[in-house]
Amino acid sequence: MSHPVVVLGCGPAGLAAAWAAVQSGREAVIVSNTDRPSRLYGCQYLHAPVPGFEHIRSTFVSYDLIGTPEQYRRKVYGDKWEGRVSPEDFVGAHEAWDIRMTYRKMWTHLIELGTVGLYSGVQIENGVIPDLVYQLDPGRIISTIPAPALCHRDHKFSYHKIYANGSIAEQTLEDDSVTCDGTDGHAWYRVSRVFGYETIEWASMPKVAVPVACVLKPLETECDCYPEIYRVGRYGAWRKSYLVHEVYPEVTELLK
Repeated sequence: MSHPVVVLGCGPAGLAAAWAAVQSGREAVIVSNTDRPSRLYGCQYLHAPVPGFEHIRSTFVSYDLIGTPEQYRRKVYGDKWEGRVSPEDFVGAHEAWDIRMTYRKMWTHLIELGTVGLYSGVQIENGVIPDLVYQLDPGRIISTIPAPALCHRDHKFSYHKIYANGSIAEQTLEDDSVTCDGTDGHAWYRVSRVFGYETIEWASMPKVAVPVACVLKPLETECDCYPEIYRVGRYGAWRKSYLVHEVYPEVTELLK
């Protein structure tokens, strides 16, 4: 008898991990601090479909850059990051899949239909794992919650703060398009509108009359607390450019 795969977190990455476990023939349970779907803000989309949900609506996104990738890297990250940035990977037209619709479908298949168990109201923070997680006798623990929650030592978590608003009223932008700007021509560094959802992003607090949210963009970490827990997703692994669609194949391979 195989032991269940325990997934920490019920956001899109968490459900993609649980779905991969189920599709691999494993029992899965999700441990979360909530029993409701996460709210997704602003312009987000999948760069590839989650297997099993390939027929979710898709579109082609025009991804444009004003200036050079190096200018963009310095405008957004300053000296914090020497690695690749999105305009180096995505400039041009590429297909995009609706992450919100995919997430709703996965929630229905997994949570509402009872395909996986959901243990809600479980707080994981300050490096303390509740006894419940181990009482489930997991065959594998997979975490998608923000990695600092698992850290019980003084490890470094590199990140960059950006500021965002779900409106691009000051900029004319076509549907299903993203414009990045590494120059001084605009205070923002990226404006986007895909599937009708918009976002404008700044690298520092903007002087605008609209409310903005501060968002932490994970870069990298040295944390190796709980080596038995496998971390996936951008916030779970605390790794820049880790996309949601990459969770499913990684978990599938892991469970082999």
